Amino acid sequence: MRKESIVKKQMLQYITTILICVLILGGILSVVYTQHYMKEKRNELIQQGRKISIAFTNAYRTGNLSNLSYELQVLEEYMGAGILMVNADGVVVLASPGLDEMMIGQSFAFQDLVEGVKEGNIVSSERKATTIFDVPTLVVGYPLSVGKMAGIFMCRSMPEMEQSLYQMYQVGVASIFVVFLFAILFSYLTSRKMTRPIKEMNDAAKVIASGNFEHRVEITSNDEFGELAKSFNHMAESLQNNDKTRRDFIANVSHDLRSPLTSMQGFLTAMLDGTVPLEKQEKYLHIVLEETLRLSRLTEGIVDLSRAESSKIILDESDFDLNEQIRANINLLEPQLNEKNAVIKAIFADQITMVHGDIDKISRVIQNLLSNAVKFSPTGGLIEVETTKTDRKKVLVSIKDHGIGISPEDQKYIFDRFYKADRTRNQDMQGSGIGLAIVREFLQAHNEGITVKSTKGEGSTFVFSLKMSEE
Repeated sequence: MRKESIVKKQMLQYITTILICVLILGGILSVVYTQHYMKEKRNELIQQGRKISIAFTNAYRTGNLSNLSYELQVLEEYMGAGILMVNADGVVVLASPGLDEMMIGQSFAFQDLVEGVKEGNIVSSERKATTIFDVPTLVVGYPLSVGKMAGIFMCRSMPEMEQSLYQMYQVGVASIFVVFLFAILFSYLTSRKMTRPIKEMNDAAKVIASGNFEHRVEITSNDEFGELAKSFNHMAESLQNNDKTRRDFIANVSHDLRSPLTSMQGFLTAMLDGTVPLEKQEKYLHIVLEETLRLSRLTEGIVDLSRAESSKIILDESDFDLNEQIRANINLLEPQLNEKNAVIKAIFADQITMVHGDIDKISRVIQNLLSNAVKFSPTGGLIEVETTKTDRKKVLVSIKDHGIGISPEDQKYIFDRFYKADRTRNQDMQGSGIGLAIVREFLQAHNEGITVKSTKGEGSTFVFSLKMSEE
């Protein structure tokens, strides 16, 4: 398939829009300017008719008509129009030198205009070619009420005026053409500039698709393209983090799988070849059993997360006492609490807090959050658990520790699958990074959410919500 350039498309859109606007505007201006030009020429002829009328009136009163023909010649050359003086009978009595002398003594061809000036009106008309005027002519009549005179008629060739208009139109079209060329150049430069960010993101997408997730797009504006570039960089950063998380997960899971398998293989081999005395085999068999349980928990967690992300979580919902589940999970953590000499303090909103949900999955949520709180609390630390009711028939469960906290950067990804913050790698060598991801998926299956607030060196607080029971 032939590749179409967005620059070309955008240029064609610009050029088409500009061309349509120029044609419409040019047509409107042509009509308006032509009408204005003809009106101006009529007004000029009317002004000259007024001057001739005044001059003839003065000459008639003084009896000095000898210089009138010379004045008509001057005016004819100045205006480019022939001048006729017609009496009340419609007969031409005087003509400017540029007109045929045979017209003198003959009836004026346009008697309707003669009647108009006899009534004292200024008349004008565009007439077609006749035997008197062999070309279309603009005729303007000015009344002259002196003696037996009817009026003065000024006749100007229409083709001559149209020629003047044509020359002006040529200049206008040439100017528009030059402007149009500049518009095309400007459209091309603008299109290139506007599409450059898209091209850069396209090139960056190809680089990222090849596996280089560190590539970024330069943000050069604050408009929609700038926002798009920010979103693209954010996407690239997410892909980079997901890729890093995936690689870390493979490394962690490989270690988690290899270590117990190696240990189990060594113990079983030792027992089979007689290296381990019979009386000590039970001890090592218990170790092998613990390792198998560890592997079982790991694979179970991965399966649960896979089901959660594929929306295949099946909830067995019922009403249960949240306080009782919190107490039960605290009791399960007694060995870890004793090992760290830590204390869990629980504050409940009511003596009995009935909620609605899947009791097993909510229990796993509580167990995971409490286990993490104990794991990352200092020796002799305090973990606080508190329930609070809201006006929206919800119960908020807050689990707070006073450990080393989570950095702002890690907080963005703490609920992502297989993500392990630096602090976790240092202190939780057996963790797979799927516990909090499962917690979020279980809560989302209940249409509930979870948030974290943490300050580095001061501890972390996880808060999730549950629906209160209807009863």
